[in-house]
Amino acid sequence: MPAAAQTPPAADTQASGPPPGGAAADAGAMVFLLVTVNGNTDADLTQFSDRGGRLYVSPENAAQLGFRADYLKKIPPDTPLDAYPGVKAKYNPSLQSLSITAPFSILNVSTAVVGDKGGARTQASVSPGLVLNYDLYSSYTNKNSLSLSGFGQLRAFNDLGVFSDSYLLSGQHVSDTPGWQRSTVRMDTTLQHSWQDKEITLTMGDALTNGLSWTRQTRIGGLQIARDFSLQPYQSTTPLPAYFGSAALPSAVQLYVNGIQQYNGTVPAGPFQLNVLPSVNGAGQARVVMTDALGRSTTVSFPFYSAVNLLRAGLTDWSFETGYVRQNYGYQSFDYGHDPMVSGTIRHGFTNSLTLESHFEASKGVAMGGLGGGATVGSLGTVSGSWAQSRSQGRGGSQYSLSYQLQHGRYSLGANTQRALRNFADVATQYGSAPILRTDSAYVSVDTGMLGSFGLNYAYLQQAGQPRSRYAGASWSRTFAHGVTLGVAANQNLDNHGDRTISLNLSINFDKGVSAYGSAVHSKDSTTYTASVNRSAQTPDGWSWGVQAQQSDQQGMGASGQVSRHAQYADIGAGINSLGSDQTAYATASGSIVAMGGGLFASRRIYDGFAVVSTDGVPDVPVKEENRPVGKTDSRGLLLVPGLQSYQNNKVSIDPTNLAVDMRIKRVNMNVVPRQGSGVNVKFVMERVHAASLILHQPDGKDVPMGAQAFLNGSKDAGGWVGYDGRLYLEGLQPDNRLIVSGAGADCSVQFPYHAKADTLPEIGPLTCKP
Repeated sequence: MPAAAQTPPAADTQASGPPPGGAAADAGAMVFLLVTVNGNTDADLTQFSDRGGRLYVSPENAAQLGFRADYLKKIPPDTPLDAYPGVKAKYNPSLQSLSITAPFSILNVSTAVVGDKGGARTQASVSPGLVLNYDLYSSYTNKNSLSLSGFGQLRAFNDLGVFSDSYLLSGQHVSDTPGWQRSTVRMDTTLQHSWQDKEITLTMGDALTNGLSWTRQTRIGGLQIARDFSLQPYQSTTPLPAYFGSAALPSAVQLYVNGIQQYNGTVPAGPFQLNVLPSVNGAGQARVVMTDALGRSTTVSFPFYSAVNLLRAGLTDWSFETGYVRQNYGYQSFDYGHDPMVSGTIRHGFTNSLTLESHFEASKGVAMGGLGGGATVGSLGTVSGSWAQSRSQGRGGSQYSLSYQLQHGRYSLGANTQRALRNFADVATQYGSAPILRTDSAYVSVDTGMLGSFGLNYAYLQQAGQPRSRYAGASWSRTFAHGVTLGVAANQNLDNHGDRTISLNLSINFDKGVSAYGSAVHSKDSTTYTASVNRSAQTPDGWSWGVQAQQSDQQGMGASGQVSRHAQYADIGAGINSLGSDQTAYATASGSIVAMGGGLFASRRIYDGFAVVSTDGVPDVPVKEENRPVGKTDSRGLLLVPGLQSYQNNKVSIDPTNLAVDMRIKRVNMNVVPRQGSGVNVKFVMERVHAASLILHQPDGKDVPMGAQAFLNGSKDAGGWVGYDGRLYLEGLQPDNRLIVSGAGADCSVQFPYHAKADTLPEIGPLTCKP
């Protein structure tokens, strides 16, 4: 937009007084400027009136620049920008820019939040399919005893959710017993559907009730609906340490937590909030280094305390379950209680330092409910407690718990107690699970650095109808150079002074995945010596192995050895155990069979999400997951990619370097977000193009000039431009083609045939382009 020609190239508009007289002067010239306020640049151009080098702006445009409404009400009409109280303006007509400096008190400056990934949300997808997971185990002893066992889980999934059904099968043949002893037990059958946007999951079938640290979970068959924060894994549920500051100019900010850099970025001028995911659980020391545009640095240090067992302010976690209690799980397929039960749990973060919680459960003849909570006490740690009441068979009972935990650098300590008073009972008590009458624990540890780490611990446990157990222990460990770790531990039964265990442990890590371990354990009745050497696989499909020897006063000499491999289609392993006169050989195999995307695949065990990659029928295309090679597509152009993280971003890509020259690829990277336990079809669109490289000459033998446009077969759009040496690359060729060339001093045409041949890019010519 034009600026006033008579305005000098740059001027500080600090002059006072009215603009030059006259109607023309009052109107001024309309200019549109790129405005910077306190170093922050507005992406949109702003309209001003230039009257003799002084700028005037309407109240509406001034508000868009960030000036507060109450401040603008005090500005008289027809006031130049440089006369605004507290405002300095530098106008550069040649660059059509304006730099404004103003105090934050007269500006609407929002707090910039940086370093926080909590706002990242994903949208998962699913493709219909089936997965059969299996685990197989077989063993044979020197006493002619053969056993076979297996675990199988069938999963079916689509947009409605995930159906899962699992079984445990076993068979045993003993030499002196005719026939086989067989058993089949159904484990879990569930149908699960999730609403990712609402972070809610509904489970029908076998489920485990939700619980708190002072309650017990119960396995039921029925219905469960619950908040599920794992549906948005990039959201942090724990309170985040935050630093609030203000920058006079756009500045670079670095955040260090316990001396380790956690964030490095920039902040705009104005107030800002710096969030960072905590790298420690407990007390820490943070340091913020801010460097502004002029190179001036300021440093601020502050302590913080991070507690992973608390919820962020305003966040609520809850669940509700109802159904019938499952009994003899793992032994009986359909053994459920006769009476229904209900259970509910809720937690809410009232502040970043206070979380309150509640739980209730009830069945025929029993009801239990209670309240609890946890809070941070500045940098002194976290405290939590609970109180619960129950009513069972007409008798009342209560339970309370208290705990304290502190982690501060090299020091950590904690204590916990939970007591049941009178006849406290819950739903699990109705089905034979003995209630806990008392449990106490305490620990303290310190890492001294050169002298190693020291620890003390104490535990007390008493269940109804059973004697109490009290133990105290002490430990020491230190890691030396070259991967050597030495540790000593002792445990004492406080109710039986003769029951004492002392252990000495030594581990050494060598290069190439080799490690060695040795221990000596002395208890009341025997001393056991153990030595082992192991090697982990160095490649995704490499072999792992290990050997171990053991000498015990009671069991004599023992030895074992095993090998395993994570192959592309299954995980396999084998081993031998020998202890005294007993020897056992065993073999294992686990994996998955997948039916999805028009193919049947064998794979390693699939625990979570996966993808079936299609390259449009093109075989032998390398596929990568997070830039790690996972394999090549088969003859159908398909490849199964296991091990994807559900509800998270997984980068799946292909390597096009070995593809045919006549192949066109729309994209080589895709962000895949599968649902839990489900798969996604990922298709990389490829198509063969009928293309060739032409060499065009003019009738005099000279090259057609570079830059001339080429129009193929009557198209109104240019199919290409002539390059050096009269060369032209064209796509969309037909068996017979007519080419018109124009521009750059050329105006000619040529006709030529084309014969398509896969995996080639033919060169045609020289062709004479005639006027």
